[in-house]
Amino acid sequence: MSNSSTFSLPEAQALLPRLREQLSQANDELDSISIKIAAASQECEEAENALMAVKTNAGDVVELTALRDARQRYESSIDSLTSAKREYLECFERWMIEITECGVILRDIRSGLLDFPAKKGAVDYFLCWRLGERDIDYWHLENDGFQGRRPLAVLDEYF
Repeated sequence: MSNSSTFSLPEAQALLPRLREQLSQANDELDSISIKIAAASQECEEAENALMAVKTNAGDVVELTALRDARQRYESSIDSLTSAKREYLECFERWMIEITECGVILRDIRSGLLDFPAKKGAVDYFLCWRLGERDIDYWHLENDGFQGRRPLAVLDEYF
């Protein structure tokens, strides 16, 4: 990255192999944790249903024991779900920091959408790339976003 916190096209292209690998690893980890969240969510729903199904009569030791057991299962399932969601957020934050430490802007970790700040004359713009694209072939102005992406071939015509 250049000293002015902007990227030339060659500087940005040179980062792509590392960024591809980071985004791939991040998404693999997030996918794995998402599976844990889905399983914990399913268990939580089943435990809640089991808890709601327990019928209690005051003084019936068997039913009170079933209620206690169902409640413990439900509380444990909530703890597991909370833990899995926390793990997801921590993983996401760790990868977000690692990916952006080189100066890129991470717009969407799941699609691997990145913007590289760039400048031409007095105009700030972004070189735009996402996971699955071979090279950086697009750019957009600051407020145009992904929908405003234009091919690099027209960059010189624009300025």
